[in-house]
Amino acid sequence: MLFAATPAASLDPNEPIIHYSDSVVERDTKLSLAQGYTLHIVDINEDNGDVWVEILHNGILVEDGAGTGKENSSFEYILTIEAEDDDDEDEEYLIFRVTPKELVTSGKDTATKIRIEQYLDPTRDTKDFLIYDRSDSVNIGEEMDLEEGYTLSASDLDVDEETITVTLKKNGHVVKEVKEMEPGDIFSYYKNVNGEVRTIFITTVYDFFESSESHILFLKEISQREDVNVESTVEISIQGLSGNQIKEGERGIISYELENDASKVTIYLDDESIDIRNDVDAGTYEKITEELDTGAHDVIIETVSTDGSVSSKETSFTVDGTSSIVDSVPEDGVSVPDQIEDIIQDGENVTGDVSDSAGDITKSTAFTYIVVAALLALTAFFFKREFS
Repeated sequence: MLFAATPAASLDPNEPIIHYSDSVVERDTKLSLAQGYTLHIVDINEDNGDVWVEILHNGILVEDGAGTGKENSSFEYILTIEAEDDDDEDEEYLIFRVTPKELVTSGKDTATKIRIEQYLDPTRDTKDFLIYDRSDSVNIGEEMDLEEGYTLSASDLDVDEETITVTLKKNGHVVKEVKEMEPGDIFSYYKNVNGEVRTIFITTVYDFFESSESHILFLKEISQREDVNVESTVEISIQGLSGNQIKEGERGIISYELENDASKVTIYLDDESIDIRNDVDAGTYEKITEELDTGAHDVIIETVSTDGSVSSKETSFTVDGTSSIVDSVPEDGVSVPDQIEDIIQDGENVTGDVSDSAGDITKSTAFTYIVVAALLALTAFFFKREFS
């Protein structure tokens, strides 16, 4: 076998396409692709966006696997397999086509947009493909089941304009939708994870059919690879309305922080959904619970990322059945317990003052009785003396 790179060879691919993407890249960018291949963007012309590329397999530059890609002259890497018999012709396979599309930035951080097409290398295995080079059809308005929770559907068929909308979902959530696709267009869904551009699903829109009984989309070269889940990082905190401790009959605040955007976030409290949000941006969010009973409670934050991956994080907290005094120092610097002690002492002082006053009043009343009695006695003595 002889591996060769042929710029602008214009060879029609005779194997199914396994990767298709439009990526914005900078100088010295390495993109890991299917079947062990790596595309290295060595340099970019800062005036027109032309690229100098290298093709590597398992980290080693393939023979003659370097060249220039221009907007009107794509770089093509062609695999040539020499014939064993001199009477037979060599076999050629187009493996890569790299086409610069648009200069994005220029200067120190030059970046350009490139279209990458990768076709199957027949000498490499396809063990990581869940579906490979399949032809199928789907009725308009229905869903085609794929692998790992993915489904494909078609809608908005316009026979006159020959356009259709294709939608890919994972676990019921839309991960990609392309409108007004035409026969021959490529529908591709890929993820860029830690420098690896991984095509999860790819197919070619082949044809449409419409009758009084059915509307059908025909697809060819359907391939699907194993998914790469991108989990959303979530931090959870729980506290009471008036402090860290939650007491019986009080409400709690469940707070969570998202590191990445999510298409859906659900809060479960003791297996019951209490909050659902869609199209959630990265940031911090809160939910106030209903009044809580004493004991342990479980919280689960379930996140559906923008790529349809589902992940969850769980925590628990305990509600205390006893009341507790929370120390707080007012502006005058006297703590609550000290204030309570002062109030008690003041109450005792007031009680003592009242008791002393009552004693004085009692003594005063007795003296009055004695004086009145003496006056009555003198009056009686006076009358007795006058009339005797």
